Amino acid sequence: MRIMQIIDTLNPGGAERMAVNLANAFDSLPIDHKLVVSRLDGGLSKQVNSPQHLTFLGKKNTFDFYAFKKLRKEVKDFQPDVLHAHGTSIYWAVALKYLSSGFKLIWHDHLGISDDVLKNNPRKELSIMSGQIDYIITADEKTKDHWINKNLKDRGLIRYLRNFPHLVSQKKTSNELFTFIHLANYRSEKGHMMLIEAVKRLKDNSKGFQVIMAGAAIDKSWKDSVVQKVKEEGLEDLIQVEGAKEDVGILLAQVDAGLVVSDREGLPVALLEYGLAGLPVISTDVGQCGAVLMGGKLGHLIAPGDSKALADKMESMIKSPVESIEMGDGFKVHVERNYGFEHFYKEYQEILDQLEVPRKEVLKDD
Repeated sequence: MRIMQIIDTLNPGGAERMAVNLANAFDSLPIDHKLVVSRLDGGLSKQVNSPQHLTFLGKKNTFDFYAFKKLRKEVKDFQPDVLHAHGTSIYWAVALKYLSSGFKLIWHDHLGISDDVLKNNPRKELSIMSGQIDYIITADEKTKDHWINKNLKDRGLIRYLRNFPHLVSQKKTSNELFTFIHLANYRSEKGHMMLIEAVKRLKDNSKGFQVIMAGAAIDKSWKDSVVQKVKEEGLEDLIQVEGAKEDVGILLAQVDAGLVVSDREGLPVALLEYGLAGLPVISTDVGQCGAVLMGGKLGHLIAPGDSKALADKMESMIKSPVESIEMGDGFKVHVERNYGFEHFYKEYQEILDQLEVPRKEVLKDD
């Protein structure tokens, strides 16, 4: 079996980490594989265990003919059975399908659906392109249902697959200050302003805490506005606005709790990584977050945009560190049992079988 993944960048982010996680997991299977990155490295290439499977195209823009020609050559030379396109890479993947034959095209949609997405990024062109897409994988149930309702694919050719995390365990460090991590790239839907407002509420009520915001500046103007807002509110001592982190395992070993405060999500890889690191979590109830946290049994759930509820849950964690540790321990067990690669690959192999992709052997149970 030969699988070629294609993704725009390897900037630290959920879709990008999934592509890297898949590449590393394929190493242990009877699969010949390649990961093609069309634009930028972004740092995550250092996490790829077998760099010989990694190719960069140096794409400058959507109509970079030279980069597309390189991609065509990669496909011609590698002869994949499956082209697995992540996110917006689907556009070039569809173009390849028009010009080539012999491979099945799987689109892995990581975006997540919300009213904002439907209004500002409806992606209507995908309905026209859908004839070239053999299968769609979504990162949450709501997105799957959206594409079914739009008749993009028959019900049998689309499936929600749980993301799976990978984290190299690190020795836990202790902090003088209770430290929250918000691991999210700088984009407007990731809840940075809501978190700043929550910290502002906590400033006079709770002592001994800090927040680290870490992520790639996907939207530089948004990151600039976050930095400016922190300064305007006089929160520089409480909020550290940092860039992307390549080794997430080291970072998560240095904090006490994880935050997901987005307006929309699919199944954020960061949430699962918090679980592997044994962190207690506060999350907005978006995408699959509520399901991962079992409706609030394994972590605190709040409504999107509710800065008061966020501040209250943060204060509760700060004042009850022992209970927070117990919550994190329970969440870790849950993630390890239910969100490993074996669960993902079992369903992934079912998709490949449905598409009649030849295989050497199935993944054996331990």
